[in-house]
Amino acid sequence: MTAATDANWAPLEARLNGDVEVIREFMWMYGDKDTGVEYYKHSITRRYLLLHRDGRCFQQSLNGLVEVDFGTDLRRVREHLEEGR
Repeated sequence: MTAATDANWAPLEARLNGDVEVIREFMWMYGDKDTGVEYYKHSITRRYLLLHRDGRCFQQSLNGLVEVDFGTDLRRVREHLEEGR
């Protein structure tokens, strides 16, 4: 892995349609130049949301990255926040 050190918010902003309130819940941690995946950490749940530069969503597995549904993974990452709604 070659880590990128310049924050890339574009994939998250695009997937969340510019919803600033939700975007602010995340911290950009790093990008993987080899896979094109950006790693965003939720500031409360501490769970990661992994987004490719083209907007596809991934999760880590024992065999590497696996593509997953964005909406489902966003709910997983924000899980405790969704329970109060």
